[in-house]
Amino acid sequence: MSLWRSATSARVSGESVRIDAARCVRSRLDRSHCRACADACPEDAIALDSFPTLVAARCTSCRLCEAACPAGAIEGDARDLETLSAELGRTPHPVLGCQAPGVDAHVRTGCLGFLELEGLLALALELPDGLTLNLTHCRDCPNGPAVTGLERMVGEARRLTGAVGATNLRIATSTEALAFRENPLSRRQFFSIAAKRCAAAATAAVPLQQVGSAAPDGGTKRLPSRRRLLLKNLSALPGQRRASVADALFPTLAFESACNNCMACVGVCPTGAIAASQTDPLRPEFIAARCTGCGICAEFCNVGAIGLSSRAAPKPESKPATFPASAVS
Repeated sequence: MSLWRSATSARVSGESVRIDAARCVRSRLDRSHCRACADACPEDAIALDSFPTLVAARCTSCRLCEAACPAGAIEGDARDLETLSAELGRTPHPVLGCQAPGVDAHVRTGCLGFLELEGLLALALELPDGLTLNLTHCRDCPNGPAVTGLERMVGEARRLTGAVGATNLRIATSTEALAFRENPLSRRQFFSIAAKRCAAAATAAVPLQQVGSAAPDGGTKRLPSRRRLLLKNLSALPGQRRASVADALFPTLAFESACNNCMACVGVCPTGAIAASQTDPLRPEFIAARCTGCGICAEFCNVGAIGLSSRAAPKPESKPATFPASAVS
């Protein structure tokens, strides 16, 4: 086994997912009707109560729940998308793959079912040398249906980014189409990567399916990693392309005449998409780029004064896998 493959073969994520109660919409608002994660799960592995809990015996780690969660409360890897993109960026023409045996990749994560349109757009803009998604083993994988929507979403990402990102995303479903080349590593690079992988594997040994018992911090405002990475790179797009991305991904919100400027929505929003104005008297103001469409503001408003129109990005579909014979280039 080569130095690169042995250094990157350590499992980085656990066999399950972690649910951060402090980020979960249902945990932040006990009357929330959000059930995005449960609806996305093909195995009924998420039980809904005051906040979601994982039924570990049913979970196959397909990570569709992670793709569906609007608040970024679910993680199937100890590394977020920004960290993964930084690792991918160290390799010319990088390949991203899962951790199944025999999958060639420069960077490995859990099942690629966690990728959705917003994340793919962010990666297309972040990686100038392009990115190939290795789906060569998905045909025979129990989680194969989790990634059947990737081809459709890659096409949509290309359409939205135009020439800037049109060639930056590829899907490879055969070894011949993948044309994988390992990166030669010096001994110092090898042992550095091996040390990092061992540390990550040790951290992942803690059961990831346990939900933290600490009370949610309603004052914490944090964007999901995929949104942070996307916003970082949006300036690379021409104005009309930026508008197209915003129109496809960013929800719209209106404060109706019943709004009494109580500012409660400012406090409950988990991402800071609703902020206090700089005017006197204070009033809530909407920041579309920070909104992920979780809907907690509309559910929380006691006077029903918030009208939210969510432009939810399409997610991978849980349908029987149908893979083309060659790569989508």
